[in-house]
Amino acid sequence: MPPTLPTDADAWADRLQAAINDREAFAAAAAGFEATFRFEVLPDDAYPGDPVALTVVVSDGACVAARGHDRDADYDFVLRGPYLAWKDLLAGDVDVSDAVMGGRFDLEGPTTTLLQRREAIAELVRAARSVDVEYAY
Repeated sequence: MPPTLPTDADAWADRLQAAINDREAFAAAAAGFEATFRFEVLPDDAYPGDPVALTVVVSDGACVAARGHDRDADYDFVLRGPYLAWKDLLAGDVDVSDAVMGGRFDLEGPTTTLLQRREAIAELVRAARSVDVEYAY
């Protein structure tokens, strides 16, 4: 049974880590890349709960850690957006670049590094989209 977001964020993060590490294209694109990503799911009209933060740690082509409900973790990059925007992103209904440029998501972190590692970021998003998930709202 797939995990339910946002309540099963830890289980979803575990599956995300496995999905990332199963992608040879991610390993190649992220070789030499060291970064901690924080993904924040914010309440909106559909989701009335508390914000949820997921942390993904990348080291030299591998995801070495992924945790759900981790509001206190340090990070290099953060992608923050409302629950419904995350549903659209994970379903493949919206491109992450378009969502950031269009204001659906906020992005923090050195943009130059993200541009240099855009293929690694794209593979990370592809891995996230490959994880089966259900939604509580």
